[in-house]
Amino acid sequence: MAHTNSFVRIPLLAVRQRIRPLPRIGVLDEDRIQMRVWPNDIDFNFHLNNSRYLTCMDYGRIHMLAVNGLLTHALRARWMPLVGSVDITYRRSLDLWATFELRSRTLCWDEKWIYMEQSFHSKAGLAAVAWVKALFRSKEGNIPPQAIVDLVTPGLVSPLLSESLVQWNEITRERLSGPALTV
Repeated sequence: MAHTNSFVRIPLLAVRQRIRPLPRIGVLDEDRIQMRVWPNDIDFNFHLNNSRYLTCMDYGRIHMLAVNGLLTHALRARWMPLVGSVDITYRRSLDLWATFELRSRTLCWDEKWIYMEQSFHSKAGLAAVAWVKALFRSKEGNIPPQAIVDLVTPGLVSPLLSESLVQWNEITRERLSGPALTV
């Protein structure tokens, strides 16, 4: 059950897009999907397990690619989506059987990365918010994000990278190049 997203939900979404595509949204528009916390999603505290947030986010990003039109191009070209970094902050728990809305949106892109924000909202309010940077790779290498965006919205220019995202990139570089922290 743990890999329902990878082996069932995501492939079914790809098949559905071929048969009866979801309504389209723009590349910078927010995608919203309704979800529920199921028994296979919980930990010993009977709330959504930390790792399941990331699994839900995987599905949310693929759903967003489907509704903004990029999934069809990625599948045809056999591009592999890869996540480079995720930063998530948890605010309140999502208990067993709770319904929630996962909101996903592209914030901007640079020469390598596509930056997204994904947030979890329940009746009680914001449950978690995350930033994700990802890219597409082919056998020849990384696909420039602008080339990908141009497939569905030719000429759309990326919003500027916020100072917060620039700092996040700097922190990521430090983590990857510096010695491991000791406690």
